[in-house]
Amino acid sequence: MDNQTVQYVTELDRGLGDPIRILQLSQTRLMTTMPWGQLSRIVPDPRRAEQPQAFKYLSAGEREQAEARNEVQRSIKSTKKAQNAKNYAKYLAEVILGERDERWATPPFALWIPHPLQTVQAQGLLGPDTIAYLPYDSTGVLMDAETQHLAHFILRDDPAAYDLTAQQINARLVGVEVYHGIDLVAARQIFHDRNLLGVIPNKNVALTSDSSNVATSITLDLLKSVQVPAPSGTGELVPLGNVVSVRQRQLKAADTEWMTLSTLRSFVITAIFGRAGFEKTSGPISELPDDCTRETATEEIHHLLGRLLSTFSSSFIDRNNTVIASPAVFAALGAVAHRAMPWSKTEFDALTTDEFMRLLADVKWTRDPQYWEGTAGKQTATGAFSLAGGVKDNGSKTAGALGDPSSPRFQWIRYGRPNL
Repeated sequence: MDNQTVQYVTELDRGLGDPIRILQLSQTRLMTTMPWGQLSRIVPDPRRAEQPQAFKYLSAGEREQAEARNEVQRSIKSTKKAQNAKNYAKYLAEVILGERDERWATPPFALWIPHPLQTVQAQGLLGPDTIAYLPYDSTGVLMDAETQHLAHFILRDDPAAYDLTAQQINARLVGVEVYHGIDLVAARQIFHDRNLLGVIPNKNVALTSDSSNVATSITLDLLKSVQVPAPSGTGELVPLGNVVSVRQRQLKAADTEWMTLSTLRSFVITAIFGRAGFEKTSGPISELPDDCTRETATEEIHHLLGRLLSTFSSSFIDRNNTVIASPAVFAALGAVAHRAMPWSKTEFDALTTDEFMRLLADVKWTRDPQYWEGTAGKQTATGAFSLAGGVKDNGSKTAGALGDPSSPRFQWIRYGRPNL
């Protein structure tokens, strides 16, 4: 902490403002906690700052706060920030209601108060406490965590919709970093550093971390329980986790793994939801279909997936020359596998696991345009075959090629496409 003189007092002077116990990090930076309702009085609803027509109804101090906010923060209107705040509100509601137990975290608010705050020391139970006075008319701007702040306001707009009360929302204790006595240039730099310098985890790392996501949870269980032939070709069985990369977003040619975690998770999602799952593969899955429990899904997918991976293990091992482990093809395999699941609503084309395996027996998995051009990829100008397109682009037509005998593509991927 910077060298400074802190006054010691025996009695707090509430005429100077709300006294808050703090941890002082420097002359201009401190940390504290407060009920969110108190923070909402210091930092009003940021949506108000984006309504210039309402400025004439604000006090001079409120207008100054709104203008400063617009100088520092990103816009809410017509951006992803608005939708993110709605999702954040649902998350916070679960936190307040205790539905997430201890499986949650929200970052502290980074609050900028332009004027310096007076700090003193007073005797506490365990020794001197550092106290800052927060003037009753203080206003500030959030340099970080404004989306979380907006989410609280969304909750308070209609608490009953989230099974909450306004009192529960206002009383939520939050962590606050206070940056005081610094100018607008410094505040904008802090906003930049806090929002643009962080490294966002790749999709695989994010998926691995989200144990509250039911599809991810099932996928992680399968990594441990499903046994597959070892890539070494010795005939030894190893856990599926040995051949699935849980950290990389994409595999390199030299990698020995068969697929990424997100590819396996896409198979799980389409096995659960069928073709409707193609649109769900990149998002969180919080609910399962009727008649499908987490335990049933894990057991049924474990059985079928084990057969699939063992039967075609040589094609998975040779993934650089085959299509079977590509995201679109593997997700399509899950969509066809859905027809063998007990919760599937399909009747006219339902399958048993044995029928599912026989359906795939003649498929040519080799990465060759003769079989897969226009289905799972395309031929390049040089004559090479590229697995172009992702799950949402190619999943449905690949599922048709794999499982619909009436589709021309069904014949193409087994016996070759005419005129190629």
